[in-house]
This record gives sequence, C-alpha cells and structure tokens, in this order.
Amino acid sequence: MRILYLDDDAISRLTVSKMVNEKYDIDAAETTTEFFSFLEKNTYDIFLIDINLNDSDIDGFGVLKKLNEKNLPKETIYIAHTNYFGQDWETKCIDKGFSSYLAKPFNMPIFEKIIKNITNKTGE
Repeated sequence: MRILYLDDDAISRLTVSKMVNEKYDIDAAETTTEFFSFLEKNTYDIFLIDINLNDSDIDGFGVLKKLNEKNLPKETIYIAHTNYFGQDWETKCIDKGFSSYLAKPFNMPIFEKIIKNITNKTGE
C-alpha cells in the first residue's frame, strides 16, 4: 500500500514517515501544493491528512473535498490525523467524508488496525 501524508509540522512528518516506512511506501508533503504535486505523479491507496494546516486557504477538510473531486478509486482510504481529539472530532471527520480518524500522536498499531478494519469492510 502506498500512503500520501500531509502535515505542515516537520516533526510529525519525520516521525510518521519513519514509523510507516518500514511497512508501507510513504510520501510526506508539507504544503497542499506539494501534496497535489505528489498526487499528479503517483497513485496512493491511503491519504493521511492533518486537519489544521497553516495554509490560509484550505484545511484538511478542504483537501478531502478536492480529493473527492478527482474520482479516485472507491477503495481509497482517507484518514484524518489531528491534534483535535475526542468523540466529537471523530464524528465530525467521519461525517465530512473521512474513512477514519487518528488522533495525534501517531500510533502505528492503531493506524494498522484502522487500515485492517476499513479493508475488511470493503472486501479487499
């Protein structure tokens, strides 16, 4: 599986990339411009998207909306990754179209459980 990760925080990008890279191919983008540039050149199975970006024009929900306009495969997994936590935020992320929600800090076992649960639901 190939992952595209968007987070404006360098430490988060480095930490997640190191943890995930042992098992998955991952590209990590700091900006939405870089994120969509990666998307033009590659295909991805999973999008891990920070909600609160320092981009004044768009947040993680806006990025998800743009991704949905691209008619990507229905099996694509969209995971909100954010400092916002709690049931209210998880519900908000799911209601806005994310496949799942993962609170920071990144937790590899929980990430893998999310992927497994989603792929089991879609029959992969």
